[in-house]
Amino acid sequence: MSEQKQSRKTRNLLKYGFLVVAALVLLLQMFNFRHSMLKSSISYLRYLPLTAQSATYWFVPMIFGAVYSKRKLRFNEGFRAWIIMEVTLIAYYIVFFVSEPWHLNAWRFWGILFPILTSTSVLMTGLVFALLVQPVIYDWQEKFSHKQSLIILTALTLLGFALSAGTYLMSYSIYGLYLVLPFAWGMYLGKIKFSAKRTILSILAGIFSLAFVTVGVPGFNAVYWSQILSGHANTTSWNYQFLINVTSPFIFIIALAAFAFARPAIAALEEKDLDFLIPLIIFMQAPDASSFMSSLKYGTGSRQLNRLITILIMLAIAIVWHWLIERYLWRLKPVKRVNRFLHDTKSFGEVAEGIFDRVWGWVKYHRTNLLTWTFFFVLTFASFLIESDNLRIQISTASDVNAVVWLIGTKLGALILTTIFVDAFFTILYFVTTRYWVSVITTSTIVIAWAIANKIKLNLRGEPIYPSELSEVTNADSLLSMIGGQKTLIMILLALAVVIALMVFCEIKFKVKKRGNWKRRGMWALASLALFMTPMWFNHKGSAIYRLNRAFDNKQSFRNPERDIQVNGPILNFLNYIDLQIMDQPSNYSKSQIYKLYQKYQKVADKINKTRTNDLSKQTIVFNLSESFMDPTTFPTLKFAKGTKDPIPYIHSLQSSTTYGTMLSAGYGGGTANMEWESLTGFNMGAFSTSLTPYVQVVPQYKYYPTIGANFSYSSAVHPFIGTYYSRIEDYKRFKFNKFVYIGSKYKIVDQKKLGTNSYNSDFTTYANGLRQINSRKGGQFINLISIQNHMPYNNWYPNNYYAGKISGSLFTDGDVRTQAATYIMGTHYTDEAVKKFIKQIDKIKKPITLVFYGDHYPSIVSQSYTSKYPIQMHSTRYFIYSNKYARQHGAKAKLTSKTNYVNTSDFIAMMLEQTNSKVTAYQALLTEVHKKLPALTISYTDDSGFTLVNQKGKEVDPKTLTSSQQALLKDYEMIQYDMTAGSAYALKIKGFYTMKK
Repeated sequence: MSEQKQSRKTRNLLKYGFLVVAALVLLLQMFNFRHSMLKSSISYLRYLPLTAQSATYWFVPMIFGAVYSKRKLRFNEGFRAWIIMEVTLIAYYIVFFVSEPWHLNAWRFWGILFPILTSTSVLMTGLVFALLVQPVIYDWQEKFSHKQSLIILTALTLLGFALSAGTYLMSYSIYGLYLVLPFAWGMYLGKIKFSAKRTILSILAGIFSLAFVTVGVPGFNAVYWSQILSGHANTTSWNYQFLINVTSPFIFIIALAAFAFARPAIAALEEKDLDFLIPLIIFMQAPDASSFMSSLKYGTGSRQLNRLITILIMLAIAIVWHWLIERYLWRLKPVKRVNRFLHDTKSFGEVAEGIFDRVWGWVKYHRTNLLTWTFFFVLTFASFLIESDNLRIQISTASDVNAVVWLIGTKLGALILTTIFVDAFFTILYFVTTRYWVSVITTSTIVIAWAIANKIKLNLRGEPIYPSELSEVTNADSLLSMIGGQKTLIMILLALAVVIALMVFCEIKFKVKKRGNWKRRGMWALASLALFMTPMWFNHKGSAIYRLNRAFDNKQSFRNPERDIQVNGPILNFLNYIDLQIMDQPSNYSKSQIYKLYQKYQKVADKINKTRTNDLSKQTIVFNLSESFMDPTTFPTLKFAKGTKDPIPYIHSLQSSTTYGTMLSAGYGGGTANMEWESLTGFNMGAFSTSLTPYVQVVPQYKYYPTIGANFSYSSAVHPFIGTYYSRIEDYKRFKFNKFVYIGSKYKIVDQKKLGTNSYNSDFTTYANGLRQINSRKGGQFINLISIQNHMPYNNWYPNNYYAGKISGSLFTDGDVRTQAATYIMGTHYTDEAVKKFIKQIDKIKKPITLVFYGDHYPSIVSQSYTSKYPIQMHSTRYFIYSNKYARQHGAKAKLTSKTNYVNTSDFIAMMLEQTNSKVTAYQALLTEVHKKLPALTISYTDDSGFTLVNQKGKEVDPKTLTSSQQALLKDYEMIQYDMTAGSAYALKIKGFYTMKK
């Protein structure tokens, strides 16, 4: 009896010792040693991680094969492995998403639910396949002798290597079929006896194979690259790592040696012990496992110690998880039912037939729900297509794609999320009406009508329907007149009559029996109502709903309303605007507080106006946003070849004679409308609590929005491009602009001139149309002049480009980047020539004209990731303020001498007023104080919200160093911006605050 206890104790000791060692080996491979070791100075160590990985692909199936070699399995064993994999993946990703919620997306959900279809773990897929075909292998090996089986398995191993030429990749589930071979080897090895001699020979062969591949792979690497460099390599026929490919006979021998060494422990394993290895395989191979595990820190300061702690923690988790699975998983009724069915079924045919019968029965029982949901998905897809332009979606300024292919291929998550909302609306309606067809047809009618209504508004105004506009339904008469009046009303009434008739017909002819009692339907209706509350948090960064919403790829850019509704659909697009996080409300915000600020800064204005002589409304002011313009000579690391001509000599020459400096941009490679908004309003993007586009998210909330143009009896905008971007057409109406000249408007774009193969109108065209507008009126006016010439992409537009081949720098090592940079720089040279011509022209005009010229942002030539290295430099563009001869002769200054080196776009109003010697309003006095007394304000270049403060030397200023008076001034400024962006616009009702009293 004592000998039996001792034998059992020894057996358990071997078993548990082996399982712990195997666990550590698997867990060690969670970390990405494969890439880090490739940088090792010792070439023979570089490929050890890949060798270990390939050997693992052999060794683990061999273990399973050996343990399952004792009997012919039932079909439920494959299911057991799959269900353990499934529940482990679910638990793993719950922890992963809670820890790193920004990784949440719909495709990862798909990977959790269908791990084999999505190649989540090729090793586990191979094991599931092997367990399913184990009965076939078992019968086959029973028919042959050990020698015959050995010959067949050896032949298959060599054949697998020969047929793949050592290029077999374990990247997709289909490749897991190969792992049936090591599983079969394991079944064979589990049945034969290992003598001491055979064990020693196997281990020696494994050591030799390991040494051979350690030396051989670096050697073949040299051969491989010498062939590539000489131009004689065929990279598809072989790779230098073929010796350590999973099909390599040498990898098999290494795995065989490990098997021979661990043979006593493997023989002690029981089938249920293998369940412990499955979670470990998931921890090793789950997508994101490497980055997730490497991100865990414990304050040790040592990467290797962090990894060791992580391994030990995951080992403990695996032990506890194995206990929970064994104790509770098999008690679950659905699992128990499937497990029993597969255990009792005797053939593949019966399994297939049984699964088909059960699935088909479930489909038949739930056919109404399934067909309804499928119909709603098609309905959702149709609503997306309605918003497209003839089944095309504009994915960038210069290109569009097929809507059907693009939406299915890239926006499936948004389609599914919209379908969920449509189904939720139906569920609520169904609970209220208890009529299936009434609910379905009403839901369908509303979805299609909503999509069409948005499309009509897109065609009319270039923007979708916003939540703030729902109140416009009270103006039904004026809305109908805009879209056809009485004729449209008759069509709507006829359509409603048809819909009602269809409801009645379907309810009588095709009555659908209700499923579930009213309590169950009521619970679903309540859940659906709760779902419609979630958009209140769609834009709350960091919230669980925000993460879940983004997981379905509902990502609103808020920059191009037309594109947003095309890619997100009319329903999600509307929901995204329900609760915009614009600014945090100041603690003392109120109507009375705003009036106090008016009184405070009116006194400042009165003081300023004592020394000012000009009336702004009698000036001609041109705010010129030059698309993507920056000074090329200031681009980080950019160097010109010796003797290369200055690309912008004229603009550089203005430094000595006019107000000139660097403008801090709130964008990189985009965000034009944000800088335009700053320049026209004097507000600052840095004050917002989240990134947004005011033209789309703020301005549409107001019927009238104050800008510098409101100080003139006539204001206009000129843009020789499409006018619908950023809702400009409608927003300019809210600015009370008298005219907007753009391509497609009722006003003609004159002198349309394109340079080279550039598809955009040139700056010469921009200034020709600006000059035309200047000359069209005798009195003062405001012009918002926007160019387009230097917009991306920079596709080698200019033949015989002078700057081609004359550019170098660490950010310009790539040939394509250099070509784009040369194209862009040539464009800035053309801008320089156009500016020179324009200034000469306005200098001849006998009325006061002041030009505020600024580039809106850097061109998107190099990766935005470099902005973290050069945060201020790569957000710095060139600006100048030029007053013509007549303006200078009548009180305007030629040049401002203080606070001009670094400014923000929001400073231009105050600076222009000072240069033109114009009187100011209370609000303009506040802007003047902000410009004079605070460092330049711009968005935070490191966080999602807040200011970056920059001094006149271009250095960041710590906000803590601001004096109490500066902090009070900043709070006043933020209070007024809040009032006109997220507040009640109290200041808008105070006469003399934004514009002069008349």
